[in-house]
Amino acid sequence: MRMNLLKTAFIALILVVVFTPDAGALMTSTNYRLLGDSIGSVGGRGTSTNYLLDGTGGEETTPGEGSSTNYKLLAGFQSLAEHPTFSFSLSESSLNLGTLNIGSVSTVSYTATTSTNAAYGFTTYIYEDGDLRSGAITIDDVADGSVTAGSEEYGIVTSGTYAQIGADTAITSSSLAVASHTKWINGAATTITHRAAMGPSTISGTYSHTVTYMSIGNF
Repeated sequence: MRMNLLKTAFIALILVVVFTPDAGALMTSTNYRLLGDSIGSVGGRGTSTNYLLDGTGGEETTPGEGSSTNYKLLAGFQSLAEHPTFSFSLSESSLNLGTLNIGSVSTVSYTATTSTNAAYGFTTYIYEDGDLRSGAITIDDVADGSVTAGSEEYGIVTSGTYAQIGADTAITSSSLAVASHTKWINGAATTITHRAAMGPSTISGTYSHTVTYMSIGNF
């Protein structure tokens, strides 16, 4: 029996980034780098046993957020923040599990990599457009945590520091977290492995489906 799985796998990327532009400009010289500036007359740090307070005053509006129909203004040094950055990539855009054999599990792996300065990190999700299928015939989703040779099953597992799926798991039409981190990170790589096996009653055919990745920066 010959089955070429994932003959065509389309991977789409959706990024959600919360971005509030600064009302100032970056200034640099040989000796310094200022992300932004505040024109004010007073400011400083106050402390006591129970608090630490950084304050500024004298801007055109009080520190915090001001807005009108045409603008939004964040005043004071406390409102300055780095411009949000986010990048996400996949090492492959299509996958082929090859020919399934009754005595083995077919696997294929690739890497998802995220970099962001988001204060609360990122979460990457995967979802599918339907079961792995050939026309109306489908491959069963794994349900017991392990794709096993001789049993018709299909699922994914992830590995790496930021991985969220430690056992073979079915992909569904609902978002499934594959990787996550809780602070800014550069080059967070997670390996995703698709695993498939056939059983005695698996029908011959060319099976495929589409999986979509959505990676979100938690700013």
